Amino acid sequence: MIKFIHNRLLILFVLSASAVITNRSLSESVDYFTDNGFANAISTLQHPTAEFFKGTTYIAYQGPNQDAYVCAYNHVTQNWTGPFLAGLSPMRAKSIPIDNSKVDNHGKPAMFVDTKGYIHLVYGAHGGSAIMGSDSFGTPGKGKMIHIVSKYPQDITSWVELDNISHFGTYTQFVKLDNGTVYLFYRHGSHRSDWVYQKSTDDGRTFAPVVSILKHKVTKKSSVQDSWYAWFAKGKGDTISAEYVYHPCADAPKHSNGRFNTYYMRMDCKDDSWDNVQGVKMITPLTKEYADKNTLIEYSGKTKTNHGVCRYDENGYPHLYFFHGKGQLEYQQWTGTAWTKATTVMPSGGGSGDIIVDSPTSTRLLLISSPAKNTAELGWWKTTDSGLTWSKGSVIYTVTDDASDGLETGTLVQNYTQDGMIVLSQRVSKTNLFRKMSLMGVNGAVKRPLNEASQITEILKEMGDLPENAWSAKGKMKAAQSKINVDNPEP
Repeated sequence: MIKFIHNRLLILFVLSASAVITNRSLSESVDYFTDNGFANAISTLQHPTAEFFKGTTYIAYQGPNQDAYVCAYNHVTQNWTGPFLAGLSPMRAKSIPIDNSKVDNHGKPAMFVDTKGYIHLVYGAHGGSAIMGSDSFGTPGKGKMIHIVSKYPQDITSWVELDNISHFGTYTQFVKLDNGTVYLFYRHGSHRSDWVYQKSTDDGRTFAPVVSILKHKVTKKSSVQDSWYAWFAKGKGDTISAEYVYHPCADAPKHSNGRFNTYYMRMDCKDDSWDNVQGVKMITPLTKEYADKNTLIEYSGKTKTNHGVCRYDENGYPHLYFFHGKGQLEYQQWTGTAWTKATTVMPSGGGSGDIIVDSPTSTRLLLISSPAKNTAELGWWKTTDSGLTWSKGSVIYTVTDDASDGLETGTLVQNYTQDGMIVLSQRVSKTNLFRKMSLMGVNGAVKRPLNEASQITEILKEMGDLPENAWSAKGKMKAAQSKINVDNPEP
Protein backbone atom coordinates (compact mmCIF):
# COMPACT_ATOMS: atom_id res chain seq x y z
CA MET A 1 0.00 0.00 0.00
CA ILE A 2 1.31 3.40 -0.97
CA LYS A 3 0.34 6.31 1.27
CA PHE A 4 0.85 9.87 0.03
CA ILE A 5 2.45 11.93 2.78
CA HIS A 6 2.29 15.38 1.23
CA ASN A 7 2.23 17.08 -2.12
CA ARG A 8 4.82 18.55 -4.38
CA LEU A 9 4.02 22.09 -3.26
CA LEU A 10 5.14 21.52 0.32
CA ILE A 11 7.96 23.88 1.14
CA LEU A 12 8.65 22.97 4.73
CA PHE A 13 9.95 25.06 7.51
CA VAL A 14 11.85 27.66 5.49
CA LEU A 15 11.80 30.55 7.95
CA SER A 16 12.90 34.04 6.99
CA ALA A 17 15.77 35.24 9.12
CA SER A 18 15.63 38.84 7.89
CA ALA A 19 13.68 40.18 10.87
CA VAL A 20 16.09 38.93 13.49
CA ILE A 21 19.53 38.84 11.94
CA THR A 22 21.33 42.09 12.61
CA ASN A 23 24.75 43.38 11.63
CA ARG A 24 25.21 40.45 9.22
CA SER A 25 24.68 40.46 5.50
CA LEU A 26 21.98 38.10 4.27
CA SER A 27 24.29 37.18 1.42
CA GLU A 28 27.03 36.12 3.84
CA SER A 29 28.06 32.50 3.37
CA VAL A 30 28.25 30.17 6.36
CA ASP A 31 29.77 26.76 7.02
CA TYR A 32 26.43 24.99 7.49
CA PHE A 33 23.55 24.19 5.14
CA THR A 34 20.91 24.35 7.87
CA ASP A 35 20.69 24.93 11.61
CA ASN A 36 17.54 22.85 12.20
CA GLY A 37 19.27 19.57 12.95
CA PHE A 38 17.93 18.33 16.26
CA ALA A 39 19.56 16.56 19.23
CA ASN A 40 21.58 13.55 17.99
CA ALA A 41 20.77 14.48 14.41
CA ILE A 42 23.09 11.96 12.73
CA SER A 43 25.31 9.04 13.70
CA THR A 44 27.44 6.36 12.12
CA LEU A 45 25.06 3.66 13.39
CA GLN A 46 22.14 4.82 11.26
CA HIS A 47 23.71 4.97 7.81
CA PRO A 48 24.20 6.06 5.10
CA THR A 49 23.50 9.62 6.18
CA ALA A 50 24.12 10.91 2.64
CA GLU A 51 24.55 9.63 -0.90
CA PHE A 52 25.95 11.14 -4.10
CA PHE A 53 23.90 10.46 -7.24
CA LYS A 54 24.32 12.03 -10.70
CA GLY A 55 25.95 15.22 -9.51
CA THR A 56 23.92 15.77 -6.33
CA THR A 57 24.50 14.80 -2.70
CA TYR A 58 21.31 13.96 -0.80
CA ILE A 59 21.44 14.26 2.99
CA ALA A 60 18.99 12.86 5.57
CA TYR A 61 18.99 13.84 9.23
CA GLN A 62 16.85 14.19 12.34
CA GLY A 63 15.20 17.60 12.46
CA PRO A 64 12.92 19.37 14.95
CA ASN A 65 11.00 17.01 17.23
CA GLN A 66 12.76 13.94 15.75
CA ASP A 67 11.12 14.28 12.33
CA ALA A 68 12.98 13.17 9.19
CA TYR A 69 14.40 15.94 6.98
CA VAL A 70 16.27 15.94 3.67
CA CYS A 71 18.53 18.48 2.00
CA ALA A 72 20.40 18.33 -1.33
CA TYR A 73 23.52 19.93 -2.80
CA ASN A 74 24.08 20.13 -6.57
CA HIS A 75 27.82 19.93 -7.20
CA VAL A 76 27.46 21.29 -10.74
CA THR A 77 25.42 24.40 -10.01
CA GLN A 78 26.78 24.67 -6.42
CA ASN A 79 23.24 25.30 -5.19
CA TRP A 80 21.46 23.93 -2.13
CA THR A 81 17.84 22.73 -2.02
CA GLY A 82 15.83 22.28 1.16
CA PRO A 83 15.62 21.32 3.90
CA PHE A 84 12.24 19.64 3.43
CA LEU A 85 10.28 17.58 5.88
CA ALA A 86 10.17 14.03 4.57
CA GLY A 87 8.11 12.45 7.34
CA LEU A 88 6.75 12.95 10.83
CA SER A 89 8.30 10.74 13.48
CA PRO A 90 5.98 8.42 15.40
CA MET A 91 8.10 9.28 18.46
CA ARG A 92 7.63 13.04 18.16
CA ALA A 93 6.32 14.90 21.20
CA LYS A 94 3.38 17.29 21.41
CA SER A 95 5.90 20.05 22.00
CA ILE A 96 9.53 20.26 20.93
CA PRO A 97 11.62 19.07 23.91
CA ILE A 98 14.27 21.31 25.43
CA ASP A 99 15.97 18.55 27.44
CA ASN A 100 17.87 15.88 25.47
CA SER A 101 16.82 13.27 28.04
CA LYS A 102 13.28 13.74 26.69
CA VAL A 103 14.39 12.87 23.15
CA ASP A 104 14.67 9.20 22.17
CA ASN A 105 17.14 9.79 19.28
CA HIS A 106 16.90 6.23 17.94
CA GLY A 107 14.58 7.02 15.03
CA LYS A 108 16.90 9.17 12.91
CA PRO A 109 16.80 8.27 9.20
CA ALA A 110 19.06 6.06 7.13
CA MET A 111 18.85 6.56 3.37
CA PHE A 112 19.79 5.26 -0.06
CA VAL A 113 19.18 6.31 -3.68
CA ASP A 114 17.92 3.53 -5.94
CA THR A 115 19.03 2.87 -9.53
CA LYS A 116 16.26 5.11 -10.93
CA GLY A 117 17.09 8.04 -8.67
CA TYR A 118 14.33 7.71 -6.08
CA ILE A 119 15.47 8.58 -2.55
CA HIS A 120 14.50 6.14 0.21
CA LEU A 121 14.44 6.76 3.98
CA VAL A 122 13.69 4.45 6.90
CA TYR A 123 13.14 6.10 10.28
CA GLY A 124 10.85 6.49 13.28
CA ALA A 125 11.33 3.62 15.74
CA HIS A 126 13.18 2.49 18.82
CA GLY A 127 11.97 -1.05 18.57
CA GLY A 128 8.37 -0.38 17.60
CA SER A 129 5.41 0.23 19.89
CA ALA A 130 3.83 -2.70 21.73
CA ILE A 131 0.40 -1.51 20.55
CA MET A 132 1.30 -2.98 17.15
CA GLY A 133 1.51 -6.42 18.74
CA SER A 134 4.52 -8.60 19.48
CA ASP A 135 7.24 -10.12 17.39
CA SER A 136 9.30 -13.26 17.89
CA PHE A 137 12.53 -11.52 16.85
CA GLY A 138 12.56 -9.02 19.67
CA THR A 139 11.04 -6.98 22.44
CA PRO A 140 8.85 -4.03 21.38
CA GLY A 141 9.84 -0.53 22.38
CA LYS A 142 8.68 2.79 20.93
CA GLY A 143 7.54 4.21 17.63
CA LYS A 144 7.07 2.52 14.27
CA MET A 145 9.68 1.84 11.59
CA ILE A 146 8.55 3.64 8.44
CA HIS A 147 9.85 3.39 4.86
CA ILE A 148 9.24 6.39 2.62
CA VAL A 149 10.41 7.17 -0.92
CA SER A 150 10.50 10.37 -2.92
CA LYS A 151 7.47 10.74 -5.18
CA TYR A 152 9.72 11.68 -8.10
CA PRO A 153 13.35 10.79 -8.98
CA GLN A 154 15.96 13.19 -7.60
CA ASP A 155 13.22 15.30 -5.99
CA ILE A 156 13.13 15.86 -2.22
CA THR A 157 9.96 17.98 -2.05
CA SER A 158 7.32 15.22 -1.77
CA TRP A 159 7.25 11.73 -0.34
CA VAL A 160 5.11 8.58 -0.20
CA GLU A 161 5.08 5.73 2.29
CA LEU A 162 5.76 2.15 1.25
CA ASP A 163 4.35 -0.32 3.75
CA ASN A 164 6.80 -3.09 2.85
CA ILE A 165 9.13 -3.59 5.84
CA SER A 166 8.72 -4.66 9.45
CA HIS A 167 7.44 -1.93 11.75
CA PHE A 168 9.69 -3.23 14.54
CA GLY A 169 13.28 -2.02 14.44
CA THR A 170 15.98 0.53 15.13
CA TYR A 171 19.57 1.34 14.05
CA THR A 172 18.61 1.09 10.38
CA GLN A 173 21.50 0.54 7.95
CA PHE A 174 21.25 0.26 4.16
CA VAL A 175 23.83 -1.64 2.10
CA LYS A 176 23.47 -1.39 -1.69
CA LEU A 177 25.39 -3.71 -4.00
CA ASP A 178 26.73 -2.73 -7.42
CA ASN A 179 23.84 -4.56 -9.11
CA GLY A 180 21.26 -2.50 -7.22
CA THR A 181 20.28 -5.16 -4.69
CA VAL A 182 19.58 -3.52 -1.34
CA TYR A 183 19.89 -4.98 2.16
CA LEU A 184 18.25 -3.23 5.11
CA PHE A 185 19.93 -4.26 8.38
CA TYR A 186 18.55 -3.34 11.79
CA ARG A 187 17.97 -4.50 15.35
CA HIS A 188 14.47 -5.89 15.32
CA GLY A 189 13.26 -4.30 18.55
CA SER A 190 14.57 -2.75 21.73
CA HIS A 191 17.66 -4.14 23.51
CA ARG A 192 16.46 -7.74 23.75
CA SER A 193 16.10 -8.42 20.05
CA ASP A 194 17.76 -10.19 17.14
CA TRP A 195 19.75 -8.30 14.54
CA VAL A 196 18.15 -9.01 11.17
CA TYR A 197 18.01 -7.95 7.55
CA GLN A 198 15.46 -7.65 4.77
CA LYS A 199 16.47 -7.83 1.11
CA SER A 200 15.13 -6.03 -1.96
CA THR A 201 15.92 -6.81 -5.61
CA ASP A 202 13.49 -4.26 -7.11
CA ASP A 203 14.83 -0.90 -5.94
CA GLY A 204 13.19 -1.13 -2.53
CA ARG A 205 9.64 -1.46 -3.84
CA THR A 206 9.32 -4.82 -2.08
CA PHE A 207 11.41 -6.47 0.63
CA ALA A 208 11.73 -10.16 1.44
CA PRO A 209 10.78 -11.37 4.93
CA VAL A 210 13.01 -10.79 7.94
CA VAL A 211 16.12 -12.99 8.26
CA SER A 212 17.84 -13.23 11.65
CA ILE A 213 21.65 -12.91 11.95
CA LEU A 214 22.54 -12.38 15.64
CA LYS A 215 20.32 -14.03 18.22
CA HIS A 216 19.12 -12.62 21.52
CA LYS A 217 18.33 -15.06 24.31
CA VAL A 218 18.16 -15.47 28.07
CA THR A 219 21.49 -16.40 29.65
CA LYS A 220 22.09 -18.84 32.48
CA LYS A 221 21.44 -15.87 34.72
CA SER A 222 17.75 -15.32 33.97
CA SER A 223 17.92 -11.59 34.72
CA VAL A 224 20.40 -11.05 31.85
CA GLN A 225 19.84 -11.52 28.12
CA ASP A 226 22.37 -11.65 25.30
CA SER A 227 22.13 -8.64 23.02
CA TRP A 228 24.27 -6.95 20.36
CA TYR A 229 25.28 -3.73 18.63
CA ALA A 230 26.34 -4.24 15.00
CA TRP A 231 27.59 -2.23 12.03
CA PHE A 232 27.25 -3.38 8.39
CA ALA A 233 28.81 -2.08 5.18
CA LYS A 234 29.56 -3.16 1.63
CA GLY A 235 32.75 -5.20 1.29
CA LYS A 236 34.66 -6.15 -1.83
CA GLY A 237 32.46 -7.40 -4.67
CA ASP A 238 29.22 -8.98 -3.55
CA THR A 239 30.09 -9.14 0.12
CA ILE A 240 28.95 -7.33 3.25
CA SER A 241 31.12 -6.84 6.32
CA ALA A 242 29.75 -6.93 9.88
CA GLU A 243 31.54 -5.79 13.01
CA TYR A 244 29.76 -6.06 16.35
CA VAL A 245 30.01 -5.99 20.13
CA TYR A 246 28.20 -7.90 22.87
CA HIS A 247 25.71 -6.31 25.28
CA PRO A 248 24.64 -8.24 28.41
CA CYS A 249 21.20 -6.71 28.89
CA ALA A 250 20.31 -6.90 32.59
CA ASP A 251 16.94 -6.32 34.20
CA ALA A 252 16.37 -3.00 35.91
CA PRO A 253 17.70 -1.54 38.13
CA LYS A 254 21.03 -3.16 37.19
CA HIS A 255 20.72 -2.47 33.49
CA SER A 256 23.64 -0.56 31.99
CA ASN A 257 24.87 0.34 28.54
CA GLY A 258 27.87 -1.96 28.93
CA ARG A 259 29.19 -3.49 25.70
CA PHE A 260 32.08 -5.93 25.50
CA ASN A 261 34.34 -7.90 23.16
CA THR A 262 34.82 -7.33 19.43
CA TYR A 263 33.61 -9.54 16.56
CA TYR A 264 33.71 -9.73 12.76
CA MET A 265 32.10 -11.78 9.99
CA ARG A 266 31.20 -11.40 6.32
CA MET A 267 28.17 -12.12 4.14
CA ASP A 268 28.57 -13.77 0.72
CA CYS A 269 25.67 -12.18 -1.17
CA LYS A 270 25.69 -14.83 -3.87
CA ASP A 271 23.81 -17.10 -1.49
CA ASP A 272 23.42 -14.81 1.56
CA SER A 273 25.55 -17.09 3.70
CA TRP A 274 27.93 -15.83 6.38
CA ASP A 275 31.65 -16.63 6.78
CA ASN A 276 34.03 -15.83 9.58
CA VAL A 277 37.27 -14.07 8.72
CA GLN A 278 38.97 -17.41 8.01
CA GLY A 279 36.30 -18.22 5.40
CA VAL A 280 34.46 -20.86 7.46
CA LYS A 281 30.69 -20.90 6.90
CA MET A 282 28.65 -19.79 9.89
CA ILE A 283 25.34 -21.10 11.18
CA THR A 284 22.92 -18.20 11.65
CA PRO A 285 21.51 -16.74 13.73
CA LEU A 286 24.66 -16.75 15.83
CA THR A 287 24.29 -17.25 19.56
CA LYS A 288 26.72 -15.62 21.99
CA GLU A 289 28.52 -18.94 22.55
CA TYR A 290 28.81 -19.62 18.82
CA ALA A 291 30.01 -16.08 18.10
CA ASP A 292 32.66 -16.35 20.84
CA LYS A 293 33.98 -19.53 19.29
CA ASN A 294 33.89 -18.50 15.62
CA THR A 295 33.87 -14.73 15.10
CA LEU A 296 35.60 -13.21 18.13
CA ILE A 297 38.42 -10.76 17.43
CA GLU A 298 39.21 -9.87 21.03
CA TYR A 299 37.80 -10.81 24.43
CA SER A 300 37.74 -7.58 26.42
CA GLY A 301 37.03 -8.93 29.91
CA LYS A 302 35.60 -6.13 32.05
CA THR A 303 36.81 -3.44 29.65
CA LYS A 304 33.92 -1.89 27.76
CA THR A 305 33.92 -1.64 23.97
CA ASN A 306 31.76 -0.07 21.30
CA HIS A 307 31.33 -0.46 17.57
CA GLY A 308 33.25 1.67 15.09
CA VAL A 309 33.49 1.42 11.31
CA CYS A 310 34.79 -1.33 9.00
CA ARG A 311 36.09 -0.94 5.43
CA TYR A 312 38.16 -3.27 3.22
CA ASP A 313 41.32 -3.28 1.11
CA GLU A 314 42.00 -4.51 -2.43
CA ASN A 315 42.29 -8.08 -1.14
CA GLY A 316 38.89 -7.89 0.50
CA TYR A 317 40.44 -7.90 3.98
CA PRO A 318 38.75 -5.80 6.71
CA HIS A 319 40.26 -2.68 8.27
CA LEU A 320 38.28 -1.56 11.31
CA TYR A 321 38.25 0.28 14.58
CA PHE A 322 36.41 -0.17 17.85
CA PHE A 323 36.23 1.96 20.97
CA HIS A 324 37.75 0.53 24.15
CA GLY A 325 37.62 1.65 27.76
CA LYS A 326 36.83 5.36 28.10
CA GLY A 327 36.48 6.04 24.39
CA GLN A 328 39.96 4.95 23.31
CA LEU A 329 39.84 4.41 19.54
CA GLU A 330 41.75 1.26 18.54
CA TYR A 331 42.45 0.05 15.00
CA GLN A 332 43.03 -3.45 13.61
CA GLN A 333 43.20 -5.12 10.22
CA TRP A 334 43.19 -8.66 8.89
CA THR A 335 46.42 -9.67 7.12
CA GLY A 336 45.09 -12.83 5.52
CA THR A 337 46.31 -15.04 8.36
CA ALA A 338 45.79 -13.03 11.55
CA TRP A 339 44.47 -9.82 13.07
CA THR A 340 47.10 -7.16 13.70
CA LYS A 341 47.58 -6.02 17.27
CA ALA A 342 45.06 -3.35 18.31
CA THR A 343 46.77 0.07 18.24
CA THR A 344 45.60 3.43 19.56
CA VAL A 345 45.14 5.94 16.74
CA MET A 346 45.28 9.17 18.75
CA PRO A 347 46.40 10.00 22.29
CA SER A 348 43.12 11.47 23.53
CA GLY A 349 40.57 8.89 22.47
CA GLY A 350 38.48 9.91 19.51
CA GLY A 351 35.01 10.50 18.18
CA SER A 352 32.94 9.40 15.23
CA GLY A 353 34.26 9.19 11.69
CA ASP A 354 35.10 6.80 8.87
CA ILE A 355 37.89 4.93 7.11
CA ILE A 356 39.51 5.15 3.66
CA VAL A 357 41.78 2.21 2.81
CA ASP A 358 44.39 3.21 0.21
CA SER A 359 46.32 -0.08 0.24
CA PRO A 360 46.77 -3.10 2.50
CA THR A 361 49.36 -1.14 4.49
CA SER A 362 48.14 2.45 4.11
CA THR A 363 44.91 3.62 5.73
CA ARG A 364 43.39 7.01 6.57
CA LEU A 365 40.80 7.76 9.23
CA LEU A 366 38.67 10.90 9.12
CA LEU A 367 37.73 11.49 12.77
CA ILE A 368 36.51 13.86 15.43
CA SER A 369 39.18 14.50 18.07
CA SER A 370 39.54 16.75 21.10
CA PRO A 371 43.11 18.06 21.29
CA ALA A 372 42.35 20.58 24.06
CA LYS A 373 39.60 21.74 26.40
CA ASN A 374 36.68 23.37 24.56
CA THR A 375 38.25 22.37 21.25
CA ALA A 376 37.14 19.76 18.75
CA GLU A 377 38.52 18.96 15.32
CA LEU A 378 37.55 17.02 12.25
CA GLY A 379 40.73 15.80 10.64
CA TRP A 380 42.83 13.02 9.14
CA TRP A 381 44.95 10.37 10.83
CA LYS A 382 47.17 8.11 8.71
CA THR A 383 49.18 4.90 8.94
CA THR A 384 51.54 3.51 6.31
CA ASP A 385 52.65 0.44 8.30
CA SER A 386 49.37 -1.46 8.78
CA GLY A 387 48.43 0.48 11.88
CA LEU A 388 51.60 0.09 13.93
CA THR A 389 52.08 3.86 14.04
CA TRP A 390 49.80 6.80 13.31
CA SER A 391 50.44 10.40 12.31
CA LYS A 392 48.10 13.36 12.41
CA GLY A 393 47.28 14.84 9.03
CA SER A 394 45.39 17.93 7.93
CA VAL A 395 42.59 19.38 10.01
CA ILE A 396 39.45 20.13 8.01
CA TYR A 397 37.38 21.91 10.65
CA THR A 398 37.94 23.24 14.18
CA VAL A 399 35.51 24.36 16.88
CA THR A 400 36.97 26.29 19.80
CA ASP A 401 33.95 27.33 21.89
CA ASP A 402 31.71 25.72 24.47
CA ALA A 403 29.68 24.05 21.72
CA SER A 404 32.65 21.88 20.72
CA ASP A 405 31.50 18.85 22.71
CA GLY A 406 28.47 18.58 20.42
CA LEU A 407 30.41 17.63 17.26
CA GLU A 408 29.24 14.43 15.52
CA THR A 409 29.58 12.87 12.06
CA GLY A 410 27.75 10.41 9.90
CA THR A 411 29.60 8.00 7.65
CA LEU A 412 31.31 9.14 4.44
CA VAL A 413 28.97 10.25 1.67
CA GLN A 414 28.00 7.10 -0.21
CA ASN A 415 29.35 6.85 -3.80
CA TYR A 416 31.21 10.16 -3.74
CA THR A 417 34.33 9.61 -5.82
CA GLN A 418 36.57 12.21 -4.21
CA ASP A 419 38.11 11.94 -0.78
CA GLY A 420 36.52 12.63 2.52
CA MET A 421 33.07 14.14 2.01
CA ILE A 422 31.16 13.69 5.26
CA VAL A 423 28.20 15.25 7.10
CA LEU A 424 28.93 17.03 10.36
CA SER A 425 26.55 18.03 13.17
CA GLN A 426 27.43 20.81 15.64
CA ARG A 427 25.57 22.34 18.56
CA VAL A 428 24.10 25.78 17.97
CA SER A 429 24.42 26.60 21.68
CA LYS A 430 24.04 25.08 25.14
CA THR A 431 20.56 26.52 25.55
CA ASN A 432 18.73 24.38 22.99
CA LEU A 433 18.91 21.10 21.11
CA PHE A 434 19.27 22.47 17.59
CA ARG A 435 22.30 21.59 15.49
CA LYS A 436 24.15 23.20 12.61
CA MET A 437 24.49 20.65 9.80
CA SER A 438 27.51 20.87 7.49
CA LEU A 439 28.72 19.02 4.42
CA MET A 440 32.50 18.74 4.74
CA GLY A 441 35.01 18.10 1.95
CA VAL A 442 38.78 18.02 1.81
CA ASN A 443 38.87 21.82 1.70
CA GLY A 444 36.40 22.33 4.53
CA ALA A 445 32.69 23.09 4.60
CA VAL A 446 30.53 23.51 1.51
CA LYS A 447 29.22 27.04 1.99
CA ARG A 448 25.62 28.28 1.86
CA PRO A 449 24.16 31.82 2.05
CA LEU A 450 23.10 32.69 5.58
CA ASN A 451 19.55 33.60 4.57
CA GLU A 452 19.12 30.06 3.17
CA ALA A 453 20.90 28.24 5.98
CA SER A 454 19.17 29.99 8.90
CA GLN A 455 16.00 28.04 9.71
CA ILE A 456 15.43 28.41 13.45
CA THR A 457 15.67 32.08 14.33
CA GLU A 458 11.93 32.59 14.69
CA ILE A 459 11.52 29.34 16.59
CA LEU A 460 14.30 30.26 19.02
CA LYS A 461 12.79 33.70 19.50
CA GLU A 462 9.43 32.14 20.33
CA MET A 463 11.03 29.63 22.66
CA GLY A 464 12.83 32.45 24.43
CA ASP A 465 9.61 34.36 24.94
CA LEU A 466 7.97 31.47 26.80
CA PRO A 467 8.81 29.61 30.01
CA GLU A 468 10.76 26.37 29.62
CA ASN A 469 8.56 23.37 28.80
CA ALA A 470 5.69 25.72 27.87
CA TRP A 471 6.69 26.22 24.25
CA SER A 472 4.87 24.01 21.76
CA ALA A 473 5.12 23.58 18.02
CA LYS A 474 3.30 26.75 17.00
CA GLY A 475 3.63 29.40 14.35
CA LYS A 476 5.66 28.51 11.29
CA MET A 477 6.19 24.90 12.36
CA LYS A 478 2.48 24.35 12.94
CA ALA A 479 1.59 26.05 9.66
CA ALA A 480 4.05 23.92 7.73
CA GLN A 481 2.80 20.71 9.27
CA SER A 482 -0.82 21.61 8.58
CA LYS A 483 -0.05 21.17 4.89
CA ILE A 484 0.69 17.49 5.43
CA ASN A 485 -2.52 15.58 4.79
CA VAL A 486 -1.87 12.36 6.70
CA ASP A 487 -5.43 11.53 7.78
CA ASN A 488 -6.87 12.14 4.32
CA PRO A 489 -4.12 11.27 1.85
CA GLU A 490 -4.31 12.03 -1.83
CA PRO A 491 -6.07 9.32 -3.88
